[in-house]
Amino acid sequence: MTQFLTEMTPEDVQKVLGRALLEPAFRKQLLADPKGTLTILGFKASPEALAFFAKLGDQAFGDAADDLAAHIAANPLPDVWY
Repeated sequence: MTQFLTEMTPEDVQKVLGRALLEPAFRKQLLADPKGTLTILGFKASPEALAFFAKLGDQAFGDAADDLAAHIAANPLPDVWY
């Protein structure tokens, strides 16, 4: 089976970042293998996009994700948001 990959749009990047912020297992996978993870999602990432995602390994990104997860756990989103 041939997999067709699409170029990432800014909206795609936002979705991937949002998922990485909310899902620790996905974040770990993305940080460990950005190209492979994006390929599984059906994206053909440019060298610039791969460099961007590779830089997310910073402690700052992990801290932001942990802070957001703690905030959401303490303040669940209203059902109307789903």
